[in-house]
Amino acid sequence: MAAVLAATCACVWWALPAAAGMGERGFTALERAQLEAGELVQRPAERRQGSLELLGGSSWQVIDAAPETVWQALLDTPHYPRMMPQVLEARLVRDDTTKRTVFMRQGASGFMEKHYYLDVRIDEARRDITFSIDQQRPHDLRAAYGFYTVRPYKGRRTLLAYGVMADIGDGLLVGLVRDEVHEWMLKTPWMIKQFVEHTGRHIYK
Repeated sequence: MAAVLAATCACVWWALPAAAGMGERGFTALERAQLEAGELVQRPAERRQGSLELLGGSSWQVIDAAPETVWQALLDTPHYPRMMPQVLEARLVRDDTTKRTVFMRQGASGFMEKHYYLDVRIDEARRDITFSIDQQRPHDLRAAYGFYTVRPYKGRRTLLAYGVMADIGDGLLVGLVRDEVHEWMLKTPWMIKQFVEHTGRHIYK
């Protein structure tokens, strides 16, 4: 378990700088056009890491809101069910400014529902967040880790980068919904955009 956790943390810190440095020159012409059109840019990935079968990838979204507004939303744990796919419950368990523990209940209610705690690291100055499964607490996922980065974009907009890799388990039911789960995993920046620009636009000042 210690070896798996170490490898997980290494992947988190490797992925974060790569995404944070994703400027205009890091995207293809098609991806730049998609961003300007308000579309979600996705790069799905699957990876075997020891005994783990990981799926996820990275995605990017331009949000019509200032970076400080998007940053506030990312730290607003109680509203996660309104801005993240399949989140049924999110609860802040511990908050030490730069470190948080967040309880998550995710999936279709009563079907493929997963409970876990995230170890969240916050870099306020850079507006970077990394997260991974808290292995010391109960968890239904074998592994999960990822990041958010918030960067200024043209005209007081925000470029939100997101990356996640997770092992959601195996079995017949998991196999049947694996592709669907992989698809919605990367939609988080798009859902945050919908929330910040519409139903949540008056929450953050």
